[in-house]
Amino acid sequence: MKRRDIVRALAALPLVAPSARLQARSEQAGTSTPINLPISVAGQLPDPAYVGRVVAAGPPASVLVYCLAPHTLLGWPFQLAPAARSMMDAAGFSLPYLGRLAGRGSTLSLESLLALKPDMVLDIGDVNPYYESAAKSVQEQTGVPYVLLDGRLNDSPAQLRQAGQILGQAERGQQLALRAQAILDSAHQAASSRAKGLKAYLARGNDGLETGMGQSIHTEVLRLCGLTVMGDEKTDNRLGRISYEQLLAWDPDILFAQDDVFFELARTQAPWNQLKAVREGRLYRVPALPFGWLDGPPGINRLAGVIWLNALLEGSAAVPRMYSELQAFYSAFYSMSLDSEQIKRLVQGLDPLGSTQNS
Repeated sequence: MKRRDIVRALAALPLVAPSARLQARSEQAGTSTPINLPISVAGQLPDPAYVGRVVAAGPPASVLVYCLAPHTLLGWPFQLAPAARSMMDAAGFSLPYLGRLAGRGSTLSLESLLALKPDMVLDIGDVNPYYESAAKSVQEQTGVPYVLLDGRLNDSPAQLRQAGQILGQAERGQQLALRAQAILDSAHQAASSRAKGLKAYLARGNDGLETGMGQSIHTEVLRLCGLTVMGDEKTDNRLGRISYEQLLAWDPDILFAQDDVFFELARTQAPWNQLKAVREGRLYRVPALPFGWLDGPPGINRLAGVIWLNALLEGSAAVPRMYSELQAFYSAFYSMSLDSEQIKRLVQGLDPLGSTQNS
């Protein structure tokens, strides 16, 4: 079957819940890795060879499209920091902010979507009746084909392969999928041999009191690298607020800050500096250029965070290898050639081209 016939067959699939879809799996490095993820297609997809204008419905999808086919991306669904834009080539630097189309917080109107004249909308998220219905509604009102891919961090290789085929970048999708699988396999192997028990907390916002709850997608990197994640015992699987008293009761061994303001607060002021993680020198500012390494957004950009955190947990002997692996990641995924000094600046939370990064 030819590639265009495969894509047209996908487009003809009915919208069904992921439990009704067949998923093939392969055993790699002791993990069950999806080969094909659930996919929902509303409307008739264009021939991959002629896909030239793509709207990413949300931040994770925009990173995926930027890595695979930056020339097709029409804009960003979230605001990029100036330092992030300065790192990109012309294809990404000049793209406008469009707003997001996915979810309850949609800021891109259907009128604006039509004005962009896209060949398709690409989204990443849970393939379930709620999101499938939303995708179908957008497609029926605009006539623009809407593709929804499933998957979390462990599913990055499959996401890259499937999106690569849809965007006419099958070869690049396969190349990046192999690199992603190697990063994940290495982390799984290291986590399986690492002593368990280290408690970790991901602090979001300028007060550090927002975090992922209940196996949240936002804390996947910590979990994948074998850490015990504070908040996983909660029932909700979304972002949530906690009290300082709750954080003090957890008293994590490692604390990751996503915001410069909170990082300085926790490092220097009571009561934050009374936490075990801070007292013992395990407070880390999460690198975030051009995209977040642990979150922000929760997309394939987090593969850089897997490399970083895995090396962090191994110790100083792993640092030279980490620099080399990060150089390879930035070159392959973002087409950015960074020398070892620039990579070092990224790890330190600095703009490799000069200034301090913004949150």
